[in-house]
Amino acid sequence: MYNKTSSLGKIHEKTLKLLECDQKKKDYLDYREEFDNASNFKKIYNYPIHIDIEIDNFCNFACTFCPIGQKDNELNGYYKTLKKLDENKIYEILDETKKIGVKSVQFSLVNEPLANKNIFKYVKYASKLKFSDIFFVSNGYLLNEKNIHNILKSGLTKIQFSLDAFSENTYKERRLKNTKPANYKKTLNNILNFLKIKKKLGKNFPLVRVSFIELDDNKKEFNDFKKFWEEKVDGINYQKLVDYSQKTQFAEENFLNSCNMPMFRLAIKSDGNVKPCCVGFGEKIHLGNVYNQTLSEIWNSNFMKNFQKMHLEKRANENEVCKNCLKYTNV
Repeated sequence: MYNKTSSLGKIHEKTLKLLECDQKKKDYLDYREEFDNASNFKKIYNYPIHIDIEIDNFCNFACTFCPIGQKDNELNGYYKTLKKLDENKIYEILDETKKIGVKSVQFSLVNEPLANKNIFKYVKYASKLKFSDIFFVSNGYLLNEKNIHNILKSGLTKIQFSLDAFSENTYKERRLKNTKPANYKKTLNNILNFLKIKKKLGKNFPLVRVSFIELDDNKKEFNDFKKFWEEKVDGINYQKLVDYSQKTQFAEENFLNSCNMPMFRLAIKSDGNVKPCCVGFGEKIHLGNVYNQTLSEIWNSNFMKNFQKMHLEKRANENEVCKNCLKYTNV
């Protein structure tokens, strides 16, 4: 099973504890049961459990480990011109996914959601539809007080801040803004201020995670990172490297010949194209387009069913894209 991420902190137990009514608790338990069944290859449902919606392809950062920051990466070209999903199409996607059984929505892929002026409208709409989990990943740089208050009243259930460093020097080496090093202290203070205001207002949600991608030059900082954040946030995501530059090939014995992402998720890119996972390599696998097909049609297509079967039978190396992903992913 594809398992590049481990989590510290019992975030799902915390979610259940904080949900205010029995129906919401039941819905969340149903969602987690379906997610666990699908991600552990026990059952494939006739709908995805989770969808990613890349509302646009803009990010205010160009991190060295991301295709946006890798100019020689063939994936980089996609992000050179602005692409964004039509606002009405996003509402249509949310309506359809709720109708067919999707339980969880993330409003980010390779983008910074807080840079989109409509993000809070989309989150509020998803909240009214009563999805069990609504979240996005942010670098935290645009987390000013206005955005903090908008997040806290939007209906977002979880938010994850990508940091990947504990020292200012490491942060500046990896995270670039307009080709210049980003300001670590600004990001740190933004997140701490978010936590302070959330506590002051007595808000249970969104639950907060911070993430750490392991790289050769930062892994020595993880223990300090963990020690600093574990009492401040609800969870810590520890992510291993996905090397989009394909410079680091991992040992053959570490390869897993299957991936669980196509069992539970669909990822919608900002041009409407649909992919089977959230990993950059997956952008080369075209399942369909939301402007031409429904998500149900895409999920239940012959191509998708055969693709899932390939992973169920541990034949992922038969697909060149999946083979490369597993080859350059430290699982």
